[in-house]
Amino acid sequence: MRLLAASLALLAYAQDATIRTKVPLVSLSVSVTDAKGQPINGLQPEDFILLDNGKLRAVRVDTVDEGLAPVALVVLVQTTAMSLSALAKIRKVGAMIPEAVLGANGEAAVVTYDDELKVAQDFTNDADAIAATFKHLEPQDSSGGRMIDAVDQALHMIAARSGSRRAYIVIIGENKDRGSKEKLGDLLPKLQRSGATVYNVTYSAYLTPFTTRPEDYQPTGGSPSYIEFARLFKQNTAAALTETSGGRKFGFETKSKLEKDLMALGADLHSRYLLSFTPDENADGRFHSLEVHIRGRDDARVRTRSGYFAIR
Repeated sequence: MRLLAASLALLAYAQDATIRTKVPLVSLSVSVTDAKGQPINGLQPEDFILLDNGKLRAVRVDTVDEGLAPVALVVLVQTTAMSLSALAKIRKVGAMIPEAVLGANGEAAVVTYDDELKVAQDFTNDADAIAATFKHLEPQDSSGGRMIDAVDQALHMIAARSGSRRAYIVIIGENKDRGSKEKLGDLLPKLQRSGATVYNVTYSAYLTPFTTRPEDYQPTGGSPSYIEFARLFKQNTAAALTETSGGRKFGFETKSKLEKDLMALGADLHSRYLLSFTPDENADGRFHSLEVHIRGRDDARVRTRSGYFAIR
């Protein structure tokens, strides 16, 4: 099921949105997996049931094998002091990004976030440069984690790319935002309009130290305060971004699990379907909710963005 809170947030902010972009078609990046999380391939247009505010739409279906645009990927990595043990694992998997995730002609950028945002690597298809950027990631003396601001930065970077791109954002960090200036309710409509899909590769800053080898772990301070534990019960920002955009969530404690997550993420990204349909000519200017189902497959798990803005 979709994250209801994210959908409700979008509906609440739809009427206040100020940016409007006219497009002839509504396009959706759609992931379809079975109950075990494996991609369901080979689906045809007649297999999809798409409801636009409850109204059945005829859809066109394309796949990555049909000459779709290359991937533009922004990887966001949390680099707070609390991320020390996780970064010991993250630094070792940078070479997997071009190999397992990008695909042919794809390009990736790396942005770190804590109290500040930093473009550690601008868009490139140089596998060695991406691996080197990961290798040199370091924790900062910071308790912040501006995830929302980092996603906003990623959207600006993607929008500045020339040519057609399939836009994806991968967040490697905790579930919670810590101190962003941008509000989640303001970011969600931007994310919807961009068409970007967010993946979340999460970890617990309180569990990963117990799965880290002694030579990789150097504590930076005392035990987490009760205030920090209380913050864990705040809104799950990463889940809201992922579910709203139709992405997928992964979680790791060990390096081997992180490697498996990246392989599964790449498989999901490159097995997605691109659905497109023509909305009503007399658009009402409001947010339209979308539902996508697979005919005759009760086990299918469909992930796509939760709606679009119908432009007058």
